[in-house]
Amino acid sequence: MKKNKLKPLLLVGCLLMITCAAIVYASRGNQFSLWPPLTTTAKNGVVTLTGTLTQDKVLYGGDGIAALSLSMIADEILDLEKGDANHVDMVIVLDRSGSMNGEKIADARQAALNLLSSLSAGDRFGLVTYSNSVRRHTNLINVTRTNRQRLKTIINRISTGGATNLGAGLQEGINVLQSARQNGNVRKIILISDGLANRGIMDPASLGNMASVAVEKEFGVSTVGVGTSFNEHLMTHIADRGAGNYYYLEDPSSFAAVFHKEFNNTRAAVATAVEVRIPLKDGISVVNASGYPVEVKNNQAIIHPGDLLSGQTRKLFLTLRVPTHKEHSFELAGINTRYRYEGKPYTVTLSDSFQIACVRDQKEVFSSIDKSEWEEKVLKEDYNKLREEVAADIKAGKPQAALKRIQNYSGEQQAVNSVVGSGKVAANLEKDVETLRDMVNETFQGSAPEVEMKQKKNSKALQYEGYRGRRFGK
Repeated sequence: MKKNKLKPLLLVGCLLMITCAAIVYASRGNQFSLWPPLTTTAKNGVVTLTGTLTQDKVLYGGDGIAALSLSMIADEILDLEKGDANHVDMVIVLDRSGSMNGEKIADARQAALNLLSSLSAGDRFGLVTYSNSVRRHTNLINVTRTNRQRLKTIINRISTGGATNLGAGLQEGINVLQSARQNGNVRKIILISDGLANRGIMDPASLGNMASVAVEKEFGVSTVGVGTSFNEHLMTHIADRGAGNYYYLEDPSSFAAVFHKEFNNTRAAVATAVEVRIPLKDGISVVNASGYPVEVKNNQAIIHPGDLLSGQTRKLFLTLRVPTHKEHSFELAGINTRYRYEGKPYTVTLSDSFQIACVRDQKEVFSSIDKSEWEEKVLKEDYNKLREEVAADIKAGKPQAALKRIQNYSGEQQAVNSVVGSGKVAANLEKDVETLRDMVNETFQGSAPEVEMKQKKNSKALQYEGYRGRRFGK
């Protein structure tokens, strides 16, 4: 039998074995139950950290995949409605290439003007634009009445033309922020683009590295992609490496809402320079962290999920892999979150360790599942990761690969859910996953120009939904 036929048959066989085993175990009544693994909580300063294993056993000879949820909860300290908020240093880096002409640049100018009306004399604003070359219109300046009028004049005079030297714009925005005297303001760069980086530095890895200085220098880089011609993976990558947020705008009239959201989020940040560290030993690895980049350094997995806002809860699902070549118990200890509050460093560390056992009995593996955590992981992490992967298939023009991916996902989740019995997961598989399947089929119907346009729009929208869902549960 040819290899390309053997692989799908093996996958189907494995799914059938898991499903049959699950049905047998589920039918044994009192002989089978789900026992929640350890949950541990710690607090230091204004952040509480909670960790829970989705399951604490993996099958001998299997893929060794388990999940750990980490919740970070910031105390509710600031009240924006009462004027209790941070002052902000904000630099707008705006694409003024030829493709931004018309409605896009007009909406971007108006959004920047609206933002200025919200800034106070304690806030500072800087403006950079880029096309073939880059222009620094103003350094960071306090938004006094006089400076506000000056900034309005500058913004209204922005015109378009040329190509897209995104890297030069990003670097100049970073330079504006770093060259200013620090005064305790919370700092943010917003990078806007409607097209592909086609001048200067174009390599995604290099642009991501450029943005990553934000982690060390304690500011954030958020990105906004407009229309259907930009590279959403590049803009997501820059935002992730820059500890910021990514936004997709099909309609440029939404610029104002994004600017105000970023401004208000920056004003409400209480835990900045947030860093999650997971010590690794005995062959354990972190293969995913709700989509955020995972850096491994000195036997630790390091994730930078961005700032925590006043009263905010952020929950990340970390996908772990443990060796399964022998029966063994693995320990996860010393998991911690580092952050800064009011200029001072804090570390909150989970004092209890987690144990993950590699066992030969499938029943033990199923029994170790925490139903509520598994259910949330499927709905927030697994399904949204599927959306991102299907979006990539749509963009690449591979409908059959997308449909096969959806089929495999449904089979795997149904097999486990036959034991866990989650109504929410069953509804997700019946409705949401089927809607996703219909979207794939519909995208590739019609004339070639229609299909091409639907590929661009649907892949970007779907990727953005998956991005938001994995990181923020939206």
